[in-house]
Amino acid sequence: MADSDAASRTFMGSTTRPPVVFTDDDAREYRSVADESFCETRALYEDFLYERKQSVDSRRWKHVRTKGAMKVYCQRSGVDSSFNSSVTSVSSTLSPDPLELDDDAMLIGPASSLSVATKIPVVVCTGTVQGTLDDVMYGIFVHDTASLWRRSIYGKDGVDDCVMLATLQSPTEADPFDFLGVAWILYAAPGLGAIVKQRDYVVLVRSGFATTSRGERIGYCIAQSVSHSGLPALKSLDVVRASMSFCVIFRQQSDRIVEAFAHAVVDPGGTILTFFVLQEIASSILGMGAPMECAQGKKLRWYVHKTIAEKEPSNIFDKAKSPPYSSSSATTEQAATARTIETEDRRTCAYCRKTIGKLFSTQSVQCTVCHECVCKRCSVNKELVVRSSHSKSGMAAHSYNFCLGCFLAARNLSTEEIQREEVVYKRFGSP
Repeated sequence: MADSDAASRTFMGSTTRPPVVFTDDDAREYRSVADESFCETRALYEDFLYERKQSVDSRRWKHVRTKGAMKVYCQRSGVDSSFNSSVTSVSSTLSPDPLELDDDAMLIGPASSLSVATKIPVVVCTGTVQGTLDDVMYGIFVHDTASLWRRSIYGKDGVDDCVMLATLQSPTEADPFDFLGVAWILYAAPGLGAIVKQRDYVVLVRSGFATTSRGERIGYCIAQSVSHSGLPALKSLDVVRASMSFCVIFRQQSDRIVEAFAHAVVDPGGTILTFFVLQEIASSILGMGAPMECAQGKKLRWYVHKTIAEKEPSNIFDKAKSPPYSSSSATTEQAATARTIETEDRRTCAYCRKTIGKLFSTQSVQCTVCHECVCKRCSVNKELVVRSSHSKSGMAAHSYNFCLGCFLAARNLSTEEIQREEVVYKRFGSP
């Protein structure tokens, strides 16, 4: 099935892909590859964090792009792609235990191997995002096709199509962020479709928590290319099979500040301008490196499901773009401060109690969760990624209004508890 305004572009979708069988041997091999990818990036990150005091050597790394507090660099030609000078092979597996490495040593893993085969420079990204480590991991976490799409739409990372092909390790109550799966991702070149072919990737998707060699808690997310006999290149569809090795690590640097460190190597699989590839890599990494918008959107969506969808026969997100307003109100204890006046007195802001004029006037909005009328100053407008029959992915971003009480109640919910409810217990987390 193809997008109506881009009929020449490939769109597989979950309904058209052939079935793929992953064996126990596949799972063991992929798990080992994911472990090596993580260990390799963790060694680079520890050198950056502990030895180089979070500084990037401009003689070795060239600045590519900046977005907010995040900066992307590419390896300068003629220099070693590592932060260190000597190397050692990967022998340990993924675990919270410290890596036993010699001084000034890094690990040879999938990224180093791929960097030898590609002409595209190695890319690193460093910086900070506001929030907590759990919130960041919640925003970047994916476990199925819907969550892949949701993260892509929030991050605007250029994904044209994606499917989670298999789940090899599911989150548990004890480790709700621990996931290993295989995904197929298709990227297009916006505005360059006539001269640049689409490129697709078959990647391991791995996420979870671990620790550094000094015991600091870190979160990580991996996208590592793998091969499978049941997933050949789509040459008949004029799609180029590319390869990537990507890992991002997050660490709580201080209160409400999370440090991010990403390491990426890409082989585009054909002739393409290096400048264009680097810009696309930078866009994707910066989208992955800014997960708080996704986390906030997911929390709000989950909160709406919990407080309203249970009490109504249909899901409000299945209706029109504008949030519906019911005569019945779902009151929650956490948002009670936003509703201190009687519901029939709609001329007063339910949050600050100031007069706001007539109901539905331009001076007021109605909260998607509690349905109370509040003034513009006491409201927050957020785009949530919800189901949409008008999008080829089945999901799209729509704007919703929230009163400050409901917005803050959702933001302050325990991220780990939401993750358990949504992913482990399958509550209030439908696409």
